[in-house]
Amino acid sequence: MNDVMDRIWGFIEAFLNNAVVFLDTTLAPLEILGPGVVIFVLAFLVVIFTRIIAQFYVTQRSVTLEKEFRHWQGIREEAMKHPDREKGKALAKNVDQAELNKAYYDYFFEGMLKHFIVNVLPILLMVSYVTTVYTPQTLLQRFGERWIFSFSLGSSSQVNVSSMLWLVICFVLSFILFAVLKMVFKKRYAQKIFV
Repeated sequence: MNDVMDRIWGFIEAFLNNAVVFLDTTLAPLEILGPGVVIFVLAFLVVIFTRIIAQFYVTQRSVTLEKEFRHWQGIREEAMKHPDREKGKALAKNVDQAELNKAYYDYFFEGMLKHFIVNVLPILLMVSYVTTVYTPQTLLQRFGERWIFSFSLGSSSQVNVSSMLWLVICFVLSFILFAVLKMVFKKRYAQKIFV
């Protein structure tokens, strides 16, 4: 079993190393614009990737669990419609205890797993990429500055923006920008349909 896990981890490590080399090669022309622009582009591409994948990635198990949950939820609602209110509550409680709770938790955990794979994992991979590639030492070597941005708030205090802080800001801005672009495209697309 350990050999199998070691081989799997070897494949994952090789894939991640090749992905880092690919990203470095692809982003090299953008580095002329500075690390802030490169990190923003990466964050925005990850946000676009996660939003598109979230729309299309649906497992068969998720569809089956949703149908099962809706089925038992419908049975519970029918039980609540029983003319005798107390008997309806008892029937609904039996449905809850027998099947609905199990179906709900299975469906919930499947959704949580999908969310982790589609949203959290790509963001964590990008965070690890940025924090390893754009360290203060490599920023100093490549760009002559230890920080993404540095500005002063008066005569005595200076604010230094690290790559990690800038990445978080870029993710927030990217999610906002994506939502705005989505609304604009929906509005424009809806106008074309009805005109």
